[in-house]
Amino acid sequence: MIDRDSLRSLASSRSRDGVFVSAFFSTSRLDDWRQTAPTFLNSEATGLLRERELDKEPRRRFQEDVERIQEVLRYELSPQTEGLALFADAESGRFDQIELPFRFSNRLVVEPTAYLRPLVHALALLEPFVLVRVSRDDGMIYSIDQWRLKGTEGHVGPYLKSTDRETGDVPVKEYYAAARQESLVEQHFKELAAALDRTVDEIGASRVVLAGQHDIVSNFKKFLSARAAGMVVAETPLDHVASAAQLLVDAREALTVARHAATEELAARITEGMGAGGRGVGGFDDTLAALRRGQVQRLLIDRAFRPPGWACVSCDHVLLAPASACPLCDGRLVPIADGVGEAVRTAVLQGAYVEVGENLPALDSLGGIGGLLRYA
Repeated sequence: MIDRDSLRSLASSRSRDGVFVSAFFSTSRLDDWRQTAPTFLNSEATGLLRERELDKEPRRRFQEDVERIQEVLRYELSPQTEGLALFADAESGRFDQIELPFRFSNRLVVEPTAYLRPLVHALALLEPFVLVRVSRDDGMIYSIDQWRLKGTEGHVGPYLKSTDRETGDVPVKEYYAAARQESLVEQHFKELAAALDRTVDEIGASRVVLAGQHDIVSNFKKFLSARAAGMVVAETPLDHVASAAQLLVDAREALTVARHAATEELAARITEGMGAGGRGVGGFDDTLAALRRGQVQRLLIDRAFRPPGWACVSCDHVLLAPASACPLCDGRLVPIADGVGEAVRTAVLQGAYVEVGENLPALDSLGGIGGLLRYA
């Protein structure tokens, strides 16, 4: 599994020789991964050894890390695993294995620090959320964690009819029955709202999706706490014959739409805050500098923006243009495939939240990367 604490621990690790190994594999049964993953690893490792001029000891440690990764690939993983991330540094003895329920692209990265960008993307996609199916008669709370449906909690509300016979033979006037029914519905909504508060605390969710008829959902929202109301990011119509699996599919689709809208809004806020005294920063160099100062509250990156660069083995400074030595400490520079990866790692260390955008014109105008600052 993956969480922010484990990410921060990985972000703080580094190799003095610049050979921290990060490996990502698809382990989907559709990819025949038991054949393709080991072959890919051997091929990439051989190519890296040929390209990089490593001394005898770093070379030996790198080969040791590759062998440890091969050992993992030889054994069965959890049945639900679709993607595997491995981090190895023989110098410090670090070895981390993370299994996730969706596919990675096969990739081998050897840099001074762990390459965390694929995991940060995954964390955004797999963030726990709560789905609440609500009607006047009953309700259901679904807790969804990084893998799948984690738990359900049913709430049976009042059995409502337009008229009622409390004794079984004496009818109650309709307007009295209606008043009683509305009172019962309100109590049902209050109990469901209180259960929602408990659930978001239990699974650490920050997003809530509501499923139901729009007028009923709108009425239910009146009973939510201020905190829970702020977490509601999407609403889906309710099909009473839909299975729980279909409800979750619809909820995830609604979350995707809501997340895209949120990143659009963030890009606009960053753009509006650009300039002296503002709380926006854009472009690789300026954003990375703000990150190093601990100034960035939320980092926004374009999913497709992966510029190659050079990283300093001594101080982690990253350049997108080639240089003979690090301009900050005169340290040795090594090539890296994705300069934005270092910005992501720094954001994780700083506790900044990383947002991943796609097809955002405002983000394109920022140069593919930007940040909302904690202070001007």
